Amino acid sequence: MRTAAALVALAATATVASAHWPGADAANARKRHSDIKRSSGYQLSGYYAGQDFLNLFDFATGSQNGGLANFVDQETAWNQGLVEVKKGEVHLRTASWVNPDGNTLNAIKLTSKAAYAEGLYLWDIARMPQVCGSWPAIWSTGPDWPNGGEIDLVEYVSLQSKNGFSVHTGPGCWAGSTGYSAEGMLAGANSLNCDAHATDSQGCGFRTTQNATCGVGANAKGAGVYALEWSSAGIKAWYFPRGQVPQDIKDKNPNPWSWSTPDMYIAAEGCNPSTYFQPQTLVVNSNICGTWPEGVWHTDGDYSGQSSGSCAALTGADTCRDYVLNSAHDFSHAYWRIKSFSVYNY
Repeated sequence: MRTAAALVALAATATVASAHWPGADAANARKRHSDIKRSSGYQLSGYYAGQDFLNLFDFATGSQNGGLANFVDQETAWNQGLVEVKKGEVHLRTASWVNPDGNTLNAIKLTSKAAYAEGLYLWDIARMPQVCGSWPAIWSTGPDWPNGGEIDLVEYVSLQSKNGFSVHTGPGCWAGSTGYSAEGMLAGANSLNCDAHATDSQGCGFRTTQNATCGVGANAKGAGVYALEWSSAGIKAWYFPRGQVPQDIKDKNPNPWSWSTPDMYIAAEGCNPSTYFQPQTLVVNSNICGTWPEGVWHTDGDYSGQSSGSCAALTGADTCRDYVLNSAHDFSHAYWRIKSFSVYNY
């Protein structure tokens, strides 16, 4: 999750400046060999849908990043109808009412009971939050942040429809300049530097060039599948819209080498996963307001696919906080429908 106030800068820096990390030429030369080496052999080690999916997680409590979300425990979530299994899908909702404290709305933050390392992970999402002020994410984090690494697979705010993929690490991890289709979120000397300390906690982020890869745009197409491959070759991430999911994924016989160019690729030559990433706790949450939504509240969002205008213009509210606390009923649109989560290993 992006945590720094510098997230506001994302609105002004939609393309990445050219950068060169140590070993980039060697990485490009070895990339094809690395990909071919990992072109087959994945076996399904876990498929989780409905209650089986929920059984993988604990319900974390508290708040994060200055947001208005009050993350509640499992009992409260069920009692208030914030979680439901319906037709095999897991529904995770945000409350559409303000708590008696006058400052928060109840929401859900799932954290996995187990930690995950090398493998291929597929998230089949039917729907995700779409409302001004929301900050949804599917991400993972290792111990001793950022030294244990963080991977953001799904992250956006409000009505954005271009997903942001990113990683956050300790010093020394650099993304390459080739091998992926997304655009860097930052410009300048640190545009490909994944070191959270050197980038005001932002790490290296990549925004998809295609529209409708998250939020309202993805929902209009029936959402789709997010894929993350963590291997000795590096870390790759893809998004496939519902009508373009590879047949091998549908057949539960995934072959990442045959897929399109990944949206994000952190090559091992510049950032060896065994050095910069420890086993990760998976997180699914929906924050409300906080540093990022508040910081871009007055931005029209064309860079991120929010072409309908800024949330300030759309809602008439000067701040995210004012809007949410006076229009909490709109958060009936802030919910996930998760079809399944699959884990593949060699």
